[in-house]
Amino acid sequence: MSSLLVTTFFVMTLAVGAQGIGQPVLTGPQMERFDKLTHELIAPCCWREPIAVHRSVEAQQMLDEVKQLVLEGRSEEEIKAIYVARYGLRILADPPGKEGKWLYIVPTAILCCVLFGVVWYVRSLATGVMPPRISVPPELMARAQMEIEAERRSG
Repeated sequence: MSSLLVTTFFVMTLAVGAQGIGQPVLTGPQMERFDKLTHELIAPCCWREPIAVHRSVEAQQMLDEVKQLVLEGRSEEEIKAIYVARYGLRILADPPGKEGKWLYIVPTAILCCVLFGVVWYVRSLATGVMPPRISVPPELMARAQMEIEAERRSG
């Protein structure tokens, strides 16, 4: 029984190790391009994470494809163009041109407008709140003044 376990483990280790045999290895500059590209391309399955960190079948397929394209000597621009043609600008983590700038400009503009609105509203409340004016009949005012004068004389 023990030898069967050892044999099974040995065969599995050989099978796993054999998967890496024959696969081309990226050189230093190729590895840098591969790493940069995999952090700049978003996984198309959920559009949330770069393929370098996302764990899905689609992301793994893209990783393999990007590795193959880098090994073929394709430039970063060519590889990005392939994926932009396939998925659109959404595939890029930082889209170029106007599309990328809108991601920063619009939220900032909205925040500024909201802050301006809040300041304007608070200022209008502070300047617009006046105590209500009470109109007192002249007879009552005359009587109150007479009582005040009477208290002054007595006190």
